Amino acid sequence: MNRKFLIRRLPLMGAILMNLVCFNSSSLPNSQASTGSSQEQMRIPEISTAKIEKMIDVGGRELNCCVYGKGSPTVVLVSGLEAPQAYWNSVVPDLTATATVVTYDRAGVGKSELGGLPAHGERSARDLHVLLGKLGVPKPYILVGHSYGGSVARLFASLYPGEMGGLVLEDTQHEDVFEAMRSALTGTDLEAFDRLMAERFSTPEHPQTEADYRETTREQLKTSRPLPRIPYVVLASAGRAKAMAPLFSEKAIERLSLIDESLNDRLAALIPGGKLIVVEGTGHDIHVDKPDALITPVLEMIGLAGRKGRLGYLDLSQKMAL
Repeated sequence: MNRKFLIRRLPLMGAILMNLVCFNSSSLPNSQASTGSSQEQMRIPEISTAKIEKMIDVGGRELNCCVYGKGSPTVVLVSGLEAPQAYWNSVVPDLTATATVVTYDRAGVGKSELGGLPAHGERSARDLHVLLGKLGVPKPYILVGHSYGGSVARLFASLYPGEMGGLVLEDTQHEDVFEAMRSALTGTDLEAFDRLMAERFSTPEHPQTEADYRETTREQLKTSRPLPRIPYVVLASAGRAKAMAPLFSEKAIERLSLIDESLNDRLAALIPGGKLIVVEGTGHDIHVDKPDALITPVLEMIGLAGRKGRLGYLDLSQKMAL
């Protein structure tokens, strides 16, 4: 029986803004993310795929993780902000058929401990590196990051370029998104934007959760080292700015749409040969709404990773034909 369980989404109006800037995602009822009284529900299938579940000490805290399948490479699924690893269930069975797959919860999410260390993106990337090393899963790693998880995946790739076999960013935004959006708005549109930003993205005096460290993570991306020349795909849901129509004027939405397209192009250009795929008919969670849109490029990267020794990373990045 194909049963499903529910994961709560953010309050609708906040989610519309965050879907465009891609710095938040789904959360469980017990998540530390801010959740208002109005909630959307995302249905996630339960799966029976064989797995090994572990708690791994990454230094200062233990993280919960699951390992599926076997063989090289290892596909690492990096969740959105404060989102549980279970929301990858829609793609895990297909990916597990051809490679090792790792899902995990970052600090303070699900069964993972928050600990006393910072929970910003760079620390999360280093936590993940320790976790993968202790698991002993085969290299290279293909990282798939959704929303805020794409920021963590990017920082991981910049810190450990020699261990990477591919990178997929799903509905992640460029780190300049806030400045670019604000520069396009005037009058009441700008007032609405500043009000929403102040309410949802300000850094508290004593940050603890990864949501508290969003601005720190964004600044870390701006100063991170260049990404390695590996197979690289950016997936973006179509019409993200149009979904913000209840918040801004029609002219503002037109300007924001152009900015969104430009930033997607810039994100895809971070690696020579990077490919941007705009997916129609989905919301922010592309891997849930249209799993094949994510599965297809990842499976191709899995195939290319097996040829790494003979072709080299540069050739692989040029040979993707998606």
